[in-house]
Amino acid sequence: MRAEVWEGLVLPGVIPGPQARTFDVYAIYHPAYTTPWLLATPLKLKVASLKAMYRIAGPSSKIPLAAKQMVGAHRQFVHADESIQRLPELALLAGSILSYLAATAPLAPTGFWDRQPRRNPGRFRRMLMGKPFPQSYPLPSQLRKKASVTRHLPKGILAHRRKTTPLAPPLVL
Repeated sequence: MRAEVWEGLVLPGVIPGPQARTFDVYAIYHPAYTTPWLLATPLKLKVASLKAMYRIAGPSSKIPLAAKQMVGAHRQFVHADESIQRLPELALLAGSILSYLAATAPLAPTGFWDRQPRRNPGRFRRMLMGKPFPQSYPLPSQLRKKASVTRHLPKGILAHRRKTTPLAPPLVL
């Protein structure tokens, strides 16, 4: 195996300088594959982290698979033009973050029978299932204000009570 690293890259059209956001590109060449595994990230990675990520990377379908199972992207159906583009992007972002966390988190066996635990998103999810949600960041009681007007709609029992209408007289032919 061979690895190449390009550090401090900027996107086309960005003027290089101290305020410009940079990213690194890592290329890993494996003799079993014809094309290298590429990773572009704004994070400065250590060699051990990169090696752990490559072990779980395998085929390119692991990141979307991780997002589908961990975040529930397999149940989402979208029809709006913007959402059709945005949901896969968010799923890929979430899947890559989860794969990174799984690769760098401590090994966690799933039970007493698991003598050689491996780092993968599924085991990371099972490890998180037993943990309480962090309380260090208080969530607001109302996430967003509903902008629709509902004053004209009936409220309470009036909203779901059936209205009785007189039957229409039978038709005589």
